[in-house]
Amino acid sequence: MNYWLHRISHKAKLSYPLLNKGFLTIGFSDFTDNEFIDKVLKSDWEYFNGKFKEKWGDIPRTRHNLWRFLKFSKGDIVIVPSWGSFFVCEIIDERPLLISDAYSDDLQTWSHEKVKTNGTHLISENGKVFDLGFARKVKVLHKNVSRAKFADAKLTSRMKIRQTNGSINDLKKNIEKSITNYMENKPIHFHSIIVEKTAKHVLESIKSELNPDKFEKLIKNYFKSIGANEVSIPAKNERDKEGDADILAVFENIKLIIYIQAKFRKGKVTEWGAKQILDYKTNKESIDDGYNKIAWVITSADKYNEQAEKIATENEIQLIAGIEFSKMLLNAGINLMNMNL
Repeated sequence: MNYWLHRISHKAKLSYPLLNKGFLTIGFSDFTDNEFIDKVLKSDWEYFNGKFKEKWGDIPRTRHNLWRFLKFSKGDIVIVPSWGSFFVCEIIDERPLLISDAYSDDLQTWSHEKVKTNGTHLISENGKVFDLGFARKVKVLHKNVSRAKFADAKLTSRMKIRQTNGSINDLKKNIEKSITNYMENKPIHFHSIIVEKTAKHVLESIKSELNPDKFEKLIKNYFKSIGANEVSIPAKNERDKEGDADILAVFENIKLIIYIQAKFRKGKVTEWGAKQILDYKTNKESIDDGYNKIAWVITSADKYNEQAEKIATENEIQLIAGIEFSKMLLNAGINLMNMNL
């Protein structure tokens, strides 16, 4: 049995619903056929490289992610990182599946968009192909396990790797301990207690020492510290602009863009920010650039009103209140707060 880490943030709006149905997925939709799987299982490296040269015109380093994924074996344990948490899955199939094998009539995206199939690929209602090529049948052993409470320093650090997947056999004991602690509800108290006790002081300092511009800069520093390749402020005079985003964070290696509304407030935040970021994200999703797009609202305030929560729930918007953001800053590392604000 091997231990793996595998990310599914690529096409997250479909890959997470598929995981909930017991299918772990990866991209590379250009290669989805059974002969390709057969050749990889026979370790035909020459054929594998040749197919990339034939279809893509080069042999990218990212191909190793697909090779490893197709080589997962029945009984292997896969850790799937998510935002602030992780899943623990067990491979239960005998061989990899084509993505069409993961289709079911009730399959929908996060936003309740109906998913169809053309027999080879999964496609949206408007006929757009989702860039998912292969799947593994898994048993989700544990879901939404808190990183802060149950992942030790080594496992937490490894979950930050930028590549799609990798072997984590060297962390076998760390993983097993995390799973045991989770099942027995015994969190890693020291880390959790420090974060819980310190977060409120961090938030107090944010409210008393910063202003809206400095708060935006703190958010930019946060995304840089967790590995964003590019963090910028979108132009306010964009052509055909709808809605608004204060910050844009690009994670190139996993083809992910996060649009952020920053709200430097006290008390309770209204639904305005959620509406603005939703309109902005919806407009950007009409651009077929191969990136998965996620919307966040981050505030220094204590909470959001009910209407904001409702809009967020219906449209997969991540609402982050002041105390939660303070914990995120602490988990990312105290050094980021030394960056010039």
